[in-house]
Amino acid sequence: MSRVPIRVRVAAAFAVAMAIVLAATGLFVYARLGDDLARALDQDLRLRGQDLSALVREPDRTLAAESHGRLIERGESFAQLLTPRGQVVDATPPLGGRPLLGVPDLRAALRRPRFVDRPSVPGLDEPARLLALAVQRGGVRRVLVVGATRENRAEALRSLRTELLIAGPIALGLATLLGYLLAGAGLRAVEAMRRRAAEISADRPGERLPVPTTGDELQRLGATLNAMLTRLETALERERGFVAEAGHELRTPLALLRASSTSPCTTPTARPSSATRCGPRARRPTGSCNSPATSCSSRARRAASCRSAPNRSGPRPPGERAQPLCLARGGGRPGTGRSGGRTTS
Repeated sequence: MSRVPIRVRVAAAFAVAMAIVLAATGLFVYARLGDDLARALDQDLRLRGQDLSALVREPDRTLAAESHGRLIERGESFAQLLTPRGQVVDATPPLGGRPLLGVPDLRAALRRPRFVDRPSVPGLDEPARLLALAVQRGGVRRVLVVGATRENRAEALRSLRTELLIAGPIALGLATLLGYLLAGAGLRAVEAMRRRAAEISADRPGERLPVPTTGDELQRLGATLNAMLTRLETALERERGFVAEAGHELRTPLALLRASSTSPCTTPTARPSSATRCGPRARRPTGSCNSPATSCSSRARRAASCRSAPNRSGPRPPGERAQPLCLARGGGRPGTGRSGGRTTS
């Protein structure tokens, strides 16, 4: 699930929520419509029972004659007049001589009106709802049973169920698409921040991410990232300043060491052999020096003294050779290649 894009996850969650909402709404509407149709049917049975009660009180009028009138709808409503023992006194033609209710129901109807549901009635074979109420005919108590099929209610519920099954998936698909588009619109600010973050580099300081003014987590995220970029730029500037200052401080000592390592060590009156003896000490490169930098500088100063300082004070006797001062300080003798060595020919 973590590999699924967040936009698809949001749309899927929106679709699941909308499916639950649509299913709950459909069930609620279906149940309410069924209850409303049932109450409407009961009310219609009450009104029809009142009208037929007035009809059966007249001895010369019958239910069979009224079956084609306005009070009885052929194929949808019916009526039957019964004695308390279940004998049929009068009835509409589809019913015949079979009583609609048993004796217990008839006795209960004598006390108060009673609604009864039947899975089928004679001559119709359809589920029906009955209303039984007590009436007077010729001074004798009778039970009038008025009924109507529930096919109209069932047909209305079937029609509603079909419409819900067709319109529900369409509404769910549209809602899912709308959720996908809304998720994309919500993530558009994140995509803008990502594109700007890809363009930010160290060569162009001062650039920041666009922060949407939504006042939610997305705005706080953008402000936090911009603060992080500010801290990174400050640290980078400090590092650059440190590198520049260190380079400036090390430039002068390195230049002095380079100049001293490349200066010659010769005297005006010394012979080539003396310069050759002194040269390896004075002209050794700085990089080949195994001692610290202070030793290299001292060797350079001794090499410079070989050019300027005489080997002794006062006039030199005739026939005596000049000695470099560096050899005299190093403890060597004239005519030797190293300190304390013998004269080489």
